[in-house]
Amino acid sequence: MKLKYKIILGIFASIIIIIYWFSTITVGEYYRRHSPDGQYSIYASRNKYFNFPFVKFSDTGGKIHLYDELENKLVGSSSIDMISNIDELFWSEEELYSKGSMNNIKLPRKIHDKIIKEYKKSYPIKKEWTFFIQGSRYNVDEVSHKKLKVSNEIGEIILQNIQFISQINNGFQVLNEQTEIEYYDTKLNKLNNAPETKVRCYEVCGNVTTYELKIKENETYYILKKAVGHTNYNLKNYKAIDSVRKLEVKDIYFLNKKHELKYNDNSIENELVIIDFGKYFGILSEQYGIEYFDSINLNQEPIKVMRNKLYGYYNITPTVYKKLEPFEFNLAKFTEFKQNGKIRKGYIDKKGNEYYKKPVATNVYN
Repeated sequence: MKLKYKIILGIFASIIIIIYWFSTITVGEYYRRHSPDGQYSIYASRNKYFNFPFVKFSDTGGKIHLYDELENKLVGSSSIDMISNIDELFWSEEELYSKGSMNNIKLPRKIHDKIIKEYKKSYPIKKEWTFFIQGSRYNVDEVSHKKLKVSNEIGEIILQNIQFISQINNGFQVLNEQTEIEYYDTKLNKLNNAPETKVRCYEVCGNVTTYELKIKENETYYILKKAVGHTNYNLKNYKAIDSVRKLEVKDIYFLNKKHELKYNDNSIENELVIIDFGKYFGILSEQYGIEYFDSINLNQEPIKVMRNKLYGYYNITPTVYKKLEPFEFNLAKFTEFKQNGKIRKGYIDKKGNEYYKKPVATNVYN
């Protein structure tokens, strides 16, 4: 190749490199939002140059950036055609991903799958809902954070400034403004005690889906097997769905404390497996794997767990409470000592939401 062609080719290649470099330069910070657990954030930056062809749509190309809020550093970036498409990005346990052309960005630390599912269920946040009970309808509106009002079908306000309301058989359980439990009947008349909760009518279907689980073992593993069928048929199609290495396992069983579990759609049972390691316990679920605790209480529903002398309810709360009482319908009383020497008391509901009174200063070491 002649020298002049080499020079022309070199100049052309340099121009391409320069154009590409300019095309990667972005500026600004737009649409910042956080991951479901708050340990990451994402934001967009727009192209400084070459904003066509989307600028006529009041949009521009650019990059999406993943920022680690705990380590205070940028994790990674990926180009995107229109920065407004940041709303079409999704979180998995291990990645920030897009259903479009953007490259996935791997997370340095996992986000718990349960947190992601709760995040998706609460987006957009539900600000109003309706109760139907024995021919009556009540509308619940969130006036402000944990301040609710309840009105009837014609708009009359029946209750206001309450923190929580849940329907129970033949009535309602309410947490009032003073964080105290109250009970009401189906007409929202206040009661001195909880309403009768006996089910007045219970329908049982005939031929329904039936489930059978067994814990089998070989020399090395306990194997969890499951079969699904119908009431009128014997189940034979067992499939292995999980396994636990036998090393250091003292005992293993379902919540009925047996190696077999049978139920059907008329009476759903929890498929959790309890692993007794002697000095500590594991709870195995198909969805979350094994979680470890110092002790567990299977006599309470939900399961009360303890770790480092602090209590919680499995898959509802973390183990952070110094005292945690059994659920009274849909609320459980807690006591929590904070690091600043204050005691926080209140209630949690079965979704893990907390309702508490103003903290009281005290010396927890006396």
